[in-house]
Amino acid sequence: MNLNRERYRNMMFRILFCILFTVMFTWQAAAVPREAAIGDDVPLSGTAIGADRVYLFMTGPGVPPDGSRMDSSISPVITGEPDTFTQVDVSQDTWNYTWRTGRVSGGLAEGKYTVYAATMPVARSALAGVPYSSTDIVLYRPVTTGRIVVQSTPAGAQVSLNNRYSGDTPLDLPDLSPGTYVVLIEADGYLPAEQTVRIAAGDTERLDIVLQPADLPATTETSPAETATAVTSAPGTPAGVPVSAAAAPGAVIIAALFVFRRTGR
Repeated sequence: MNLNRERYRNMMFRILFCILFTVMFTWQAAAVPREAAIGDDVPLSGTAIGADRVYLFMTGPGVPPDGSRMDSSISPVITGEPDTFTQVDVSQDTWNYTWRTGRVSGGLAEGKYTVYAATMPVARSALAGVPYSSTDIVLYRPVTTGRIVVQSTPAGAQVSLNNRYSGDTPLDLPDLSPGTYVVLIEADGYLPAEQTVRIAAGDTERLDIVLQPADLPATTETSPAETATAVTSAPGTPAGVPVSAAAAPGAVIIAALFVFRRTGR
């Protein structure tokens, strides 16, 4: 009876020991994966009650299947060999570590990584029965460039960026360093168009240019005086005085009467 009681006590002690040694991250592992840009410093922390040290490793794109050190994506961890892990001391039941994603030997690819913290130096395939916890972190490449998209009417116009030919419209100009750009659009038979564009990292500027024809038909306005019908001056009318069409009949009648009276005498 005492033997059974002792076994029960030992079993409960082991269960309690595992519970107390369970490593917990400060965020919930079941929550949405944390995101960070490659090159960011990612703070990690947790509690390990009663432990002096935790052993960190990661799995993810291009990483050995059983995991690698946090500072080297090409250095596999080996169960039972502490020096192959990233070791972090526990102080007052708390541990802290900063994952410097821009300083990882072998580099890091985009994708989801799982970070493990265990109370013993065991790889992923040997975690059974060992208190540990894990969390997912999604890494992406930081956006450092912008884009200019140029369309024109008519299409096929030549585009120059800062006085350098870049192509014909419609034109997509990606991977541009942040800054100011002078965009010149030219086409035969049309007046050139120029716009200054400033872009920042992650920006997409869209230009839709309607070019104006270079040879527009000339339009002239005619004054009323120029549209009047010219009529030959009647006899006796001073030279250089125009006679309008409306006045011409009266002038002819007066002239005819004058001739008739002189003839009658």
